[in-house]
Amino acid sequence: MDLTTHSVKFCGNPIHFEKSSKLEDLLQKVRAKELKLNKDIVISVGIYNLVQKALKPPPIKLYRKTNEPVKTKYQTFNINTGNLLLPSDTKRPQIYGSHQIILEKEETEELKWFDEPALMLMVFKPLVMLKKHHYLRPSLFTYPEESLVNGSSTLFSALLIECLEKVVIALCRYTPCRNIPPYFVALVSQEEELDDQKIQVTTPGFQKVPFTEKVMATPEQVGKMKAIVQKLCFTYRSDSFENPVLQQHFTNLEPFTLYLMEAEQAVDLTLPKVEEMNKILGSMVNEFKELGYSADYNPEGKITKRKRNNEVSRSKRPKRSIQKTS
Repeated sequence: MDLTTHSVKFCGNPIHFEKSSKLEDLLQKVRAKELKLNKDIVISVGIYNLVQKALKPPPIKLYRKTNEPVKTKYQTFNINTGNLLLPSDTKRPQIYGSHQIILEKEETEELKWFDEPALMLMVFKPLVMLKKHHYLRPSLFTYPEESLVNGSSTLFSALLIECLEKVVIALCRYTPCRNIPPYFVALVSQEEELDDQKIQVTTPGFQKVPFTEKVMATPEQVGKMKAIVQKLCFTYRSDSFENPVLQQHFTNLEPFTLYLMEAEQAVDLTLPKVEEMNKILGSMVNEFKELGYSADYNPEGKITKRKRNNEVSRSKRPKRSIQKTS
């Protein structure tokens, strides 16, 4: 089984990502979940994150004399007596309306729990109903985990074959963690592909695609934006555009390690080529602005933020005057 390559198609053009050199790198990103077909039938699946955003490494505190990593330890003390407080000694107040409710630590954690981490099958829909504008972010790969629940591979294979034959997708409610709100995903069946030498190119399984149906636009705006996107489409490769934030971060570290005077400025390859884009689009941008914005719209104007309920209640409270006594 080869899970080291991943590519998607967007606007008719393939988007290629760099492949992982080791399968262990992918296994570190796998999460075992339950796929609930109904209340009685549950199979175990592994969810593989094949594409992940690169982040800056976190800072590490070092001891000045020995240059060894320092472990940070936090303790809570009573401000009146100076005694050390245990986790069970602390309470967490929460204000609801005008009442203050004291909660235990376990109770505050339970308030953040939505559901057990799992995939809940909701309904099957034709594949043609999944549109490009439903796409949110890169998909995750779903594959059965036979080691956790016996028979998962057999039932998963039967589900995959039926979805391929009937050209349908499985809409599921996905809860990644207990403290993360659930959202809907589409399980898109992926058939196994072999090359001329009978070597597996594409692994059979489901691509778990997060999607949304909210499109706050008129049909005219959608049609005009489709024309703009089609004009600007090109074959994207991740190795052609370096992350400018990461490049500048490591460039700033070079003077400290190589004893240089100043850091070089990293080249940002993600900046749009405005002049070339204007030549390609012509008057299409102005036409889209006329459809989406009013004539008196100012993009540099200030936006007034709405006040939240707690902010409104705080603003209505009378101010207390403090008088100094001699």
